[in-house]
Formats: sequence, C-alpha cells, structure tokens
Amino acid sequence: MAVIALVGVPGSPGVTSTALGLLRMWPVEHGRRVLLAECCPDGGAVLAGALQSRLTADRGLHNLAASRRSASLQDAFWTQLVRISDEERRDDPARMLLPGLTSPAEAAGLAPEWWAIADLFVGIDRIEQHGHDVLLDLGRNGAFGPARVLAQRADLVLLVMRSTLRSLHMAAARARMLAALLDGEGRRSGRLGVLLITEGPYAAREVEEHLQVPVVASLPFRPQEAAVLSDGAAEGKRFRESKLMRAVLDASTPIRQRVATQRARLASPLHQRMVGGLDAR
Repeated sequence: MAVIALVGVPGSPGVTSTALGLLRMWPVEHGRRVLLAECCPDGGAVLAGALQSRLTADRGLHNLAASRRSASLQDAFWTQLVRISDEERRDDPARMLLPGLTSPAEAAGLAPEWWAIADLFVGIDRIEQHGHDVLLDLGRNGAFGPARVLAQRADLVLLVMRSTLRSLHMAAARARMLAALLDGEGRRSGRLGVLLITEGPYAAREVEEHLQVPVVASLPFRPQEAAVLSDGAAEGKRFRESKLMRAVLDASTPIRQRVATQRARLASPLHQRMVGGLDAR
C-alpha cells in the first residue's frame, strides 16, 4: 500500500494528466485496487477533461463535508467513487477516481476535514477485502494551506515539472517549500522527488543538482497523447501502447520502489531510535 502525492509547478501544467496516466497504467496485483483522489483546492479537472462531462458531478470530494454530518467519513467516502475503465478494461473494478471540487469556493467547507481525510487515505489499506494504493492529485496549491496534511502524510511527494528553464526556475522555490513542509521527525529523507516531463534542454542530472531533489522518473513530452488524459481527445485502439503510456508504466516501477525503500527505512530500528530521541528532547 502506498500514498503518493503529486504536486505541480506554477506555469507548468501536467499534474492531473500524469496522475490519471498513472491511475490507468498502475500495476494492480490480484485483489488490490488503485485510487486517484483529486484534492486540488482549485477544483477537479478529470470529469470535464478526460471524461468529457460524460458523468455528472454528483459524486466527489465536494460531498464529503456535507456527508460527514449524517454518516462516518469512511462510509461517505466509498459512495463518492467513480470506477475508471477503458476500451481494454471495461469491467476493471480495480481503478477508481474520487472527483475533485467543482468550484474553489467549496474548499473552505473542507478545511476542517483535511486531517480526517488524510487519516482515511493512510488507513485505507487496513480494509480486509482489498489493499489500496492511493494517488493524490494536489495540483499547484494542494500541498500548502489547510490541505498540506495530505502531503505531510504521504509516503512520497512527487514534484511534477518540465525540463524547461521556466519550470526549473519555478520549481526551485516550490522544492524548498516542500522540503520545509516534509522536514519533521526525520521523515523527509527519501519522501520528496521529481517526476520530470522532458520538454526542455535540462537533463535529469542537471535538475537534481539545481533542486537538490532526486528525479525519481521521467516522462516524454507528448502533447497529442497527453490530450487524451487532459481533454478527452480520441485515444485510438493502441493508446495504451503509445510512447507516453509505456513511459508511465515504466515510471510506476521506480515510484513503487522509492516508496518501499522509504517504508523500510522508517521501520528500521535505527530510525525508530532516532525518532524516539527527538521525541525525548
């Protein structure tokens, strides 16, 4: 089980498309599920984008605050999910979407609930019937403000950026903010990484040196293929075999390995003694 948060860079779109690509290509073992939750306070994009408004906005994150008044958050949560399938996986029950807010104005109503929602995502694997991997689309602003607990509780936070000068410049400040956010009780090490979209001239090594953050995986800049994920463009029969989607599948391996390494580190006796020492002070 993993909770992986994706965070954007101002002026460099691509977080939601990347998250949706991961949802569609994520390796799912028998009996497991993967969930994408749109948690950007600026609003969700999948229903109107990739799904072209084929589904109504009657389910989603915006209902959780109101639903919790009459039911437990967990009970309300499961009623708000949408099953995601494609031409090759019409009956796939393993991939689910929690649609995001329909308006930024709805974010204020969720402010008191973010801690409980974070607890839900972290504890979702305790359900006996299924194990879950959770992808959190935090957009450009969801890792800060009231929703920052989602990034703080994640196993891995990926800064999605392009290899252009503008994106590199904007990512520097964002990386420092995320590092400060995650720097607590020895948990920061290994939890912050870059998912690089190779549009510009900067190689992964140069990005790592400039940001002092490891590049966990890279994706090619393929705007026509990405339009399927961002705007619901016709995908064709071989979309899953496209260069972009093959790269998304490949990217899932180092992402999962990073999470496994981080979890093993946190579970080590040495780390437990270090955290205990910090708590004692």
